[in-house]
Amino acid sequence: MSNSTIQTRLLIKLFKENSNPDNAAHMARYMKNQFSFFGIKSPERRTITQEWLKTITVKSLSDIRNIMNALWKLNKREFQYVACDLGKQYKKYWTPNSLEFIKGLICTKSWWDTVDVIASHMAGTVVYNHTATANIMDDWIDHPNMWIRRRTAILHQLNFKEKTDARRLFSYCKKRMQENEFFLRKAIGWALMQYSYLDPKGVIQFVNEYDDNLSPLSKMEALKARKREGKI
Repeated sequence: MSNSTIQTRLLIKLFKENSNPDNAAHMARYMKNQFSFFGIKSPERRTITQEWLKTITVKSLSDIRNIMNALWKLNKREFQYVACDLGKQYKKYWTPNSLEFIKGLICTKSWWDTVDVIASHMAGTVVYNHTATANIMDDWIDHPNMWIRRRTAILHQLNFKEKTDARRLFSYCKKRMQENEFFLRKAIGWALMQYSYLDPKGVIQFVNEYDDNLSPLSKMEALKARKREGKI
């Protein structure tokens, strides 16, 4: 039995002890019945996770990968949430060599609830700290997997603030703006809205220029922050 499997045993026990069938049914419906749940809501899950973290050791990329892999294989969705929390907490370990591992997480048990965390806090962390890897996102925007192409490549700069590569952001949005997939349209709008805090004129200009091509959802999301502030 691997060390990572042993480390997850306590977490499995804690989650089972705190399961809530009513919450579980509601959470599964909210996620379109893609996954089953223990029914543990985020605040309680994070409290349990913090207690569990005191029992494990994470000192390297290998440690974090092994634990995340073990959690990703478990059936209840809360385990993938814990894995994502770990990926955020120990983001200092993510390097360019991690991108294939990260891609594997994106392509497995894929849905927006995990992909968005992976995109902005894991893949994004690698590109933010190692700018040469941005070219890999140029490949990902054309990847056949919808979660890589339609969410991760577009959202990876979500936390970049002043380091956002606007040319890359706008080119990705332009490349995918005519697709019909809801998750893509939402991602385009979200990424543009986030960037609008830095360059509102640039975002408004982009939306106006491609008004006939962007979906109503993408446009609404892109301009939401500016409208909320009464700026447009």
